[in-house]
Amino acid sequence: MRKYIICIVSFIGAALLQTSCYDDKGDYDYHDVNTMDIVIPETKVRMPKEEAVEISIIPEISQTLEQNEENLVFQWKKTIKGKKAGSDRLSDYKDYSIGKECKVTIEAYESENIGLMLVITDKINGTTWYQTGEVVIIRPLNPCWFVLQEKEGKGVLGAIEGTPEGYYVYPDVFKSESNQSFPLDGKPLAVSARKEYGNSLLSGMLSFMGFKVSPALMLVTDQDLALLTPSTLMTKYPSNKILFEPVEKGEPLNIEYYKMTAYGELFVNSERAYCAPMDGFCVPFSVKKGSDFPAISAYGSYSGGMLFFDPENHCFLRSFIPGVSDYIMNSATQNIRNYGTKWSDQKPVSTYSMSDEANVFDPDVIDPSLEVRDIVTGGNWGNFAYAVAAPRNGKELTVFKFSAQDEDPVCAARYIISLPSEVDVETAKFAASYAYTANLIFMTSGNRLYRIDLDRGRVVELYAYGADPSAQIASLKFKDPESVRAEDDDEETGKYKEKIGMSIGLGINTAGKGVVVELQLTVAGDVSREENSICMYEDTDHPIGKIVDISYNYE
Repeated sequence: MRKYIICIVSFIGAALLQTSCYDDKGDYDYHDVNTMDIVIPETKVRMPKEEAVEISIIPEISQTLEQNEENLVFQWKKTIKGKKAGSDRLSDYKDYSIGKECKVTIEAYESENIGLMLVITDKINGTTWYQTGEVVIIRPLNPCWFVLQEKEGKGVLGAIEGTPEGYYVYPDVFKSESNQSFPLDGKPLAVSARKEYGNSLLSGMLSFMGFKVSPALMLVTDQDLALLTPSTLMTKYPSNKILFEPVEKGEPLNIEYYKMTAYGELFVNSERAYCAPMDGFCVPFSVKKGSDFPAISAYGSYSGGMLFFDPENHCFLRSFIPGVSDYIMNSATQNIRNYGTKWSDQKPVSTYSMSDEANVFDPDVIDPSLEVRDIVTGGNWGNFAYAVAAPRNGKELTVFKFSAQDEDPVCAARYIISLPSEVDVETAKFAASYAYTANLIFMTSGNRLYRIDLDRGRVVELYAYGADPSAQIASLKFKDPESVRAEDDDEETGKYKEKIGMSIGLGINTAGKGVVVELQLTVAGDVSREENSICMYEDTDHPIGKIVDISYNYE
């Protein structure tokens, strides 16, 4: 079993006050005032899983007039449950311990940072100083690439924890973290991790109604699925608490398709499509058009709504994104999760046609020879969605662009892109990112990664896995496709967002093992030439098996 390391580092950062706050209880005659600098060491602890861990914190004290600490009283306070670490409000804390040294116990599975406040009082003159600090809980598997694998027809979940500068490979993370087996039956289909599971646009306004944004991990097989907490791998909602309708009918699950986007999740079970809004509750309802239940083969979303492709009628359908009034007027998902109300299909996702004379193409009339392979979101804060289509075994892509910008029609453009001869559209994967304002899509086929410039009609090879020309890229995911590179960000924030929004992962299957490759891209969509811009995550002592899907988790 891997040993956990507790790391305590002392530093004086820009965020710390150079002179701590104090209350002067003495008189106001002119005299020198003893001032004090207090530095509480930064303390980081990997979340314990088996038993509690105790750590010791000793502050660094410096005074301008006094040389000893005999007259000082040290009172440590700890944040009240539910209050955020780092708060400067005294009412958010309760008394915890007395003395210069503070011993803090971190209970098993404690995942929230622990806020501390040190109150130092001079017994002689009553002067009081305050300083805040916190114990940072490093959640396991954060950051990491989750790697869904298939072994003998069953699922295995692996994880690559860390960064290119240092990482650790867990081929079977359930076994290594909790000595358990993969929790789902059936052939593995998809893994999707999300930092903010719950609509972040609405969560602040709806927090009083019980909505809470939190990290989540969805695992899906053709017979089962579950929503888990990434740091603990504990199941939050099993399949019988997600796909209510087929379970209540006593029907075995037959999951054909699953996808998570910023505005919701699509589940296709036995040719019936269900969609759950991104409200954090994961309660799916039927996808409907009027009184009908359309077949759905592809799904995506953008700031203009959720998009679905109906292959039987060869048309695109759209549904509006739920707003605040939708949640206030209909509390179906909250009641089911919070009060155990019985599920009924009372809140179906209603879809409608986008046909309009101003559209560049007619979304109701799509060439029957075209198969929509995927719908990806990118560009300009997620205002664009691209439906990628191709005929079977074809060498040409048709890309339908949908726009939420006021100056554009909804069905904004149609592109025809010729593909390199080596590209196999049957196995090609597609991705896009909010970080790119240009109309760029990224595609994999075989052992290669390509950039598709829709405006120029060009396909450019960016990367090839040279160690094995017969290798196949099974999954293509941006670390966080919703991270936006804003021009007015400060240097630190802008760099962080750019790296996340422009960093892409490839899950590659070679002849004998699986490999995850991470590439840092530039603003132009090229592979960066900086150090560590290409990282191959592998460990010969801990090999990854056949990869089905990958997803990045960071909290």
